[in-house]
Amino acid sequence: MASVTTAQLSSDADFAIGDFTATLTIISPASEADTTYTATRNFLTIGYEVEINGREAMVDCRWYLNINGLSTYPDKGWCFSSGGTNYKVADVKRDQSNIVLTLDCISQTQS
Repeated sequence: MASVTTAQLSSDADFAIGDFTATLTIISPASEADTTYTATRNFLTIGYEVEINGREAMVDCRWYLNINGLSTYPDKGWCFSSGGTNYKVADVKRDQSNIVLTLDCISQTQS
């Protein structure tokens, strides 16, 4: 049985993300502010509610990043902007190969 390398999986993730790419610019934490990442977004047809700091918020989109070779990447509670909208990371998931990071986010249009 043939095995798949991390490089192959990373290349496949880059290809998939490249079809609908967007740039994420970190807002907070301050130590990572202005750091950028390339990702792709998926709006959730049916979002779900989470409680953050005693308030309920609707998770309405999901971002996918290739984290292979990155030393730092977004985590729960981070805020970033993309295309005129701010997002807060409500949940983080990694695939089994630790190559694709999934960010479940709450979006808020900038005024």
